[in-house]
Amino acid sequence: MPTLSGMLFCADCGAKLYQVRHRGWEHDKEYFVCATYRKVKGGCSSHQIRNVVVEELLLGGIRQITAYARDCESEFVQMVTSKTRTALDKSLRDNKRELEQAQARITKLDDIIQRLYEDNLSGKISDERFAKMTANYEAEQHTLESRVVELKGTMTAEHDSALNVDRFLALVQKYTDIQELTAEMIREFVEKILVYKAECIDGKRVQHIKIVYNCIGEFTPPATEATQEQEKSA
Repeated sequence: MPTLSGMLFCADCGAKLYQVRHRGWEHDKEYFVCATYRKVKGGCSSHQIRNVVVEELLLGGIRQITAYARDCESEFVQMVTSKTRTALDKSLRDNKRELEQAQARITKLDDIIQRLYEDNLSGKISDERFAKMTANYEAEQHTLESRVVELKGTMTAEHDSALNVDRFLALVQKYTDIQELTAEMIREFVEKILVYKAECIDGKRVQHIKIVYNCIGEFTPPATEATQEQEKSA
């Protein structure tokens, strides 16, 4: 059976979904549930979803996107490149802004600490007060410095992980006639799957999932723009 363990995440709290299965159960009874819901009372809702439902939606999604990429390759490349570049540019702008603000604050804190040192030497503030205030500012500075390192790493990774449409197209050529899922196929095509809280709409249980693909991120072919969902009787 295809393995989905480690691939599903709660769309609300971000935790992984935990696989639930018992001896004697048929595969269609196995399901996933939010890890936070299991571990923290009131921490999140269950987000429970059966394996077979995810597998069905995943198979349909992979078949649709590979068919579109194969039949409309130039349009596919253009759409994915444009979408990813827009998202990447926004992320880089936001990270650059935060990085500049953090660096400016670190410099300002240096000035503040220096003034405190001078005030302490001149007797304007006591040793005890100086120690307490500088400890607080140095702690803030340390946190900001760690964040600067993290932001720089993120920005470098975003540049280095720039879109790899060619790799995805190679996968499309590798799997020309997809009839069923395999664990290898899931790992090659999918980065993660976000599972949303189920809702009751018109007496039916409706639950949305979002598939994030390797190399291209979230993508829905134009002919299938409707959000993927499961509908089961409540």
